[in-house]
Amino acid sequence: MIKTLIDKHFASHYGLGREVTIDEIHTTESRFDLSENDGASVVAYGSGYASFGNNAQSDIAVLDYEGYIDKYAGTVFHNGRGKCDCILESDAGMTVILDEITSSSSGVENLQKPIHGRKNYKGGKFEKVEHQLLVSLQTLKGVPEIAAHLDAQTKKVCLCSYKLYTSEEMNLIGNPVSVFSRGQAEAERQTGENGVKISSPQIEAMGFEYRRISHSFAYSI
Repeated sequence: MIKTLIDKHFASHYGLGREVTIDEIHTTESRFDLSENDGASVVAYGSGYASFGNNAQSDIAVLDYEGYIDKYAGTVFHNGRGKCDCILESDAGMTVILDEITSSSSGVENLQKPIHGRKNYKGGKFEKVEHQLLVSLQTLKGVPEIAAHLDAQTKKVCLCSYKLYTSEEMNLIGNPVSVFSRGQAEAERQTGENGVKISSPQIEAMGFEYRRISHSFAYSI
C-alpha cells in the first residue's frame, strides 16, 4: 500500500532528514464523507465536504497528504509547495484517488472568479485545485518506488470535490446544508457519481484522469 512506500522512501528521496509518517485511517462504510477540519478524516455520509460511494465495502485507506507535507514545515521543500488534501486507496479495486476539496459561498461561478495573491489563478478556485493536484502528483511520482505503485493501479484519478453554501451557512458552526442554484442543479445532473471528466493535459500525461464532482453526489470508488 502507498502508506508504506511514503513512510519508507519519500523523505529519503527528497533528502528531508525528518523521520515522519503519513497519518492514515480506514473505512469499509458503503458511503462516507471526508472532512478537512482537523486534517483528512472520515465522517458520516452527508456531514462533511466530499462524499464517496464504496459499494463493494472494500477497505478504503484515507491518507492525510496535506498534513504529511506540513510536517516538513520550515524546509525549502515545504515552502510554497502545492499539496492536495488526501489520498484514497482501495485494497480491492486497484484504485488510487488524489482528492482536493474546495467550497464556495454561492454558485459554481464563484469558484471560477480570479484569485490574486502570492500566486494568481485566473480560473479561480477550480484552477487552484487543479494546480494543487498536479503538484501533488508530480511530487509523489518523483519518488521511483511510489511512481511504480501508482502506475500499476487500474483506476487513477485526480479529483476536485466541491461544496456550495449560502453566505449565512458559511458562518454556521456545525453541519451546514448545501444549497444549489437552478444552474447548479443542471450541472449536478450532468455530473453523476463518476464526476465530470475535465481535460488536463499535464495530469493526463502522468497517467491520471482529472475529474470534478459536487458534494451532492458520492464519487464511486
